[in-house]
Amino acid sequence: MDLNEFVVGNKNEYYNLANEYFNNIIVEDYEHEKFNAVISKSISILIDHDFILTPCVEIRLNLLQDQKEVGSYFLYVNKDKEFIDEFLIIY
Repeated sequence: MDLNEFVVGNKNEYYNLANEYFNNIIVEDYEHEKFNAVISKSISILIDHDFILTPCVEIRLNLLQDQKEVGSYFLYVNKDKEFIDEFLIIY
């Protein structure tokens, strides 16, 4: 089974993992009010990236406040679902 098939078969686990990591961030440190909703957006396999030097899985969550997208959270993990990096972007 290749990585793509593995990710597709376990996408809910990847989204749950991203939600767990996101919930561990202290959002108040980013001078923004609480988000009304966190929506699972996408899962991608990165092979070549400027900032992430190893192939990995990127999980993206959209952050909503009053039904408006106000940010994105990205979690990068390896094939064993081990943490590589994360980014929180607030618009």
